[in-house]
Amino acid sequence: MLSGFVLARASAGLADGTIRGDVGHLDQMRTWFGRPLWDMEPADADTYFGKVLRQSPSGTRLARSQALTTYFMFLELRHKVELHRLTCGWSSARSTR
Repeated sequence: MLSGFVLARASAGLADGTIRGDVGHLDQMRTWFGRPLWDMEPADADTYFGKVLRQSPSGTRLARSQALTTYFMFLELRHKVELHRLTCGWSSARSTR
């Protein structure tokens, strides 16, 4: 999944250094989390940014939060049709009850 993120960022014209920085931040978060980042819940992000990075410089916290936000936006866009199908199917099934 990360390779698709890198390709999308490169296709958007971002500099290699920017992409490397984002990937580095995401890799550090994934290492801490111990699972794929798409499994991360808001409480996990709160713990990471509120406790783990509490003493880190504000620029580090900002860069990591931007990288994570961008990654989740990428996932949402990449799987938008699938998510729509799943949520519409769930809504339809729920309304028929």
